Amino acid sequence: MRYIVTLFWGIILGQVAGFLIGALSGASYDPATSAIVSVVFVLILFTLPAIMNHYTPKPAKAKSDDQ
Repeated sequence: MRYIVTLFWGIILGQVAGFLIGALSGASYDPATSAIVSVVFVLILFTLPAIMNHYTPKPAKAKSDDQ
């Protein structure tokens, strides 16, 4: 459920950002392009934690004093 909510708000915020960028740069607003870019960005954000956890250093095991 949380992924659907994140995807929904990512698309909404992508549309707002696309409109503002288009208005400030003088370009025309294209909702399809804004939606595609925002979905790709949200999908990257979904996969980023898994990639970062893969490269997290594992804690070193304690050596015993019995040796």
